[in-house]
Amino acid sequence: MKFNGVEIDKQSIEKARQWFIDNQQACIDGAVNGTLGLASHVDINEYVQSRINEQRSIQNGEWDNSFTFMQLAHYIQTGESVALLP
Repeated sequence: MKFNGVEIDKQSIEKARQWFIDNQQACIDGAVNGTLGLASHVDINEYVQSRINEQRSIQNGEWDNSFTFMQLAHYIQTGESVALLP
């Protein structure tokens, strides 16, 4: 994967995937322990299952081509933050 003129290495991709997986887990944990502040009409079980499904899709590389993912992988590799807009 190339982003902002930089070839992103496999290690940076894996670290970015793990960051997003961990973020989904934090959402799950917050939903389960009540600190996430979900609206009362949200079904907790459906929400948790949705986050689990997202974790799987992240692990399978389905998020790799999103701008947000590439931006984070680039930051992990270079330490440079690329703005969405110049």
